[in-house]
Amino acid sequence: MLPSPLIVAGVCTPERRRYAAGLAVATQRGLLRISTRDDAAAPPPDHPVTIALTRDRRDVERFVIDAGIDVDVLHLDIVTRTPSAPIVCVVDARHMLDDLRDPSPLDERGGPGDGDSGARARRAVTLLEAATLVSIVRWEHVTTAELSMLMALASHLAPRARVRLSRGPSEDIRALIDSAPSAVDDGPVLERAGWVRALNDEHDPYMTDPRVSTVRYERLRPFHPSRLADALDEIDTGRFGLLLRSAGFCRIATRPGILARWNQVGSAMWIDPQDAGTEAALTAQDIALTGLDLITGAVMATLDEALLTDAELEAGAAAWAAFPDPLPDWPALAEDPLPRDPSA
Repeated sequence: MLPSPLIVAGVCTPERRRYAAGLAVATQRGLLRISTRDDAAAPPPDHPVTIALTRDRRDVERFVIDAGIDVDVLHLDIVTRTPSAPIVCVVDARHMLDDLRDPSPLDERGGPGDGDSGARARRAVTLLEAATLVSIVRWEHVTTAELSMLMALASHLAPRARVRLSRGPSEDIRALIDSAPSAVDDGPVLERAGWVRALNDEHDPYMTDPRVSTVRYERLRPFHPSRLADALDEIDTGRFGLLLRSAGFCRIATRPGILARWNQVGSAMWIDPQDAGTEAALTAQDIALTGLDLITGAVMATLDEALLTDAELEAGAAAWAAFPDPLPDWPALAEDPLPRDPSA
């Protein structure tokens, strides 16, 4: 049965729009473009389909939805529901790696320094990780060896997705439907990411390549913040291979009791507070790392050098508070989880 609705996403706007329009024609559906900003109008499909709308919210089921790069696809109602709408992530083979290392913010119309640096790469990897189908376009002029690497990388980032060299939207969606009964309904979208599956010991990419690897880093000790910053800079030099994606959870010694979310793509890094509860204080370093030509032993040894030493660990949290901490400040987390009387 044809999945409904169909969401087309991806950071390469021209290719995504072309693909979404073609998919609308191939499936005889309306084309709905959604964006939070007023982008230049794109050409309609060659044979647009007229859809008679009613007041029924199920009308959205009858569309191919072209989601702009600025749209938070993972939190759309039709994605968070069960079963979730399938996501087709359109990737241009010619610059897939560049997209995952792009330091640009989402909105490039701002001036230098405006916006969230690296947000475009973060959106690119997030859409890949959430995909039901990764459709690789413009692959004809890419070498066979590079295609093998790109397809394996997509499979490591999204091990539950169907990864396909596109031969057109019609063939792609048919291959997805025919692949398996569960191919278009594969559980909660936030659990599809390769890093989540790696932390759950369920990472099983269908496609592999000698250059692509994913490893899990688990340690009990917290990081020294200054040495962690140095370690990240060292890894980012590429001496130990190209670390394209790492994600998971970590603890920073100067911020005890707070579980932090580790989120890296390309050269961009975010370490943000996740929880300040009792269980968070017991959580160790648990990070999945995916990259190209990684010397995994060297990467792990570099991270190990950022962990507290025996002497630092024995000194306790009072001594840790004096450590130099170059990491960005965090917003205060509420210590009292109980609701307060607003009239008090």
